[in-house]
Amino acid sequence: MKITINKPTEFEAVYLKVDAGVRYWEDARVNGIRDVDLHENKGIGKPLMPCAVQIKEEPDYNIYSDHYRWRPIIAIETGRIVNWMQGITANVHYKVCDDFICDIIDEDDIAIASYDGYVPKIMCPAEDGYGDYIIMNIDENGFIQGWNKELIEKLIKEEED
Repeated sequence: MKITINKPTEFEAVYLKVDAGVRYWEDARVNGIRDVDLHENKGIGKPLMPCAVQIKEEPDYNIYSDHYRWRPIIAIETGRIVNWMQGITANVHYKVCDDFICDIIDEDDIAIASYDGYVPKIMCPAEDGYGDYIIMNIDENGFIQGWNKELIEKLIKEEED
């Protein structure tokens, strides 16, 4: 006889690894400077924003921004982006258009939960992102201002539902 037992399991959630498709990089300010407008430049240029990762040589569609993704790795306990370039400040206001993915990682760098969907509330500490926007301010040490680590549990519950 097979028996299925659903027992709660506790994990130490250490990092939130974000992978976001940014529509308009120019809606952010990096050290007070408006970031690159890839649409206006027909895909030419590189975002100033730390954690911007080029994933292919050229964009595939007419918004000209899909060859870069924003991939910060956030320490859940402190709200510090661990792959942030020190000395850079940013005001992030990214339209993501249903292209938000993240993994919640344990101390052994193993994903204990994954999420794929609308932008979760934890990524919008500066103001309401309405599920479409990442809105946050990041200081020169990579700390997200107003970070609320308690929202990580809500994120896990959203994925379970």
